[in-house]
Amino acid sequence: MNIWKVLWVWKARRRGSLVTVAVKLIPKLGKSARDLEALRREIEILRDLRHPCIVQMLDAFETREEVGVVTEFAQGELFQVLEDDRRLSEPVVGRVAAQLVSALRYLHAHRIVHRDMKPQNVLVAAGGGVKLCDFGFARAMSSATLVVTSIKGTPLYMAPELVLERPYDHRADLWSLGVILYELFVGKPPFYTTSIVALVKAIVKDPVSIPQGLSADF
Repeated sequence: MNIWKVLWVWKARRRGSLVTVAVKLIPKLGKSARDLEALRREIEILRDLRHPCIVQMLDAFETREEVGVVTEFAQGELFQVLEDDRRLSEPVVGRVAAQLVSALRYLHAHRIVHRDMKPQNVLVAAGGGVKLCDFGFARAMSSATLVVTSIKGTPLYMAPELVLERPYDHRADLWSLGVILYELFVGKPPFYTTSIVALVKAIVKDPVSIPQGLSADF
């Protein structure tokens, strides 16, 4: 269950300020005490994140009916860019890759696994840069071990160890990033099927078809 499923996302402006922000309202209705406690823990994770390629949380509040999260505002979504253009040029994919690698390096250095890397969770800023968002599945790891076992994420972008329900670590995010970059360049993920059984088999056993036309540097 994604406890970050929101009812509304508002574009707003702080009173007395020229800064535009995004306000997400997450309803409490239908969520257990455990869900809400997990949500509060995840908000605490977000409070401490400071990276130019990660959407910054500015504030959070709670009422009887909902939990509100205020973040910086980003202009668009990488998923929509992909929908419009079908595929992106090598230089653009390279820039996206560099920014997302930087974001993941920061997260993993702080012992956080995102666990739901996909184009829908990458926002596009006004200047054309990208920002990783949606930490509803993020997990803070203990200092003793990197391994986690709960299964989260979107199947098309899952690493083999996730679809096999085996323990995994931060490298699962790197696999998902590779799938995203492949999709940006080719126009579809490396393993694409509507059958979950066939998808699991392909992720675990099938080789990745390397796109044609890549430069030596890429």
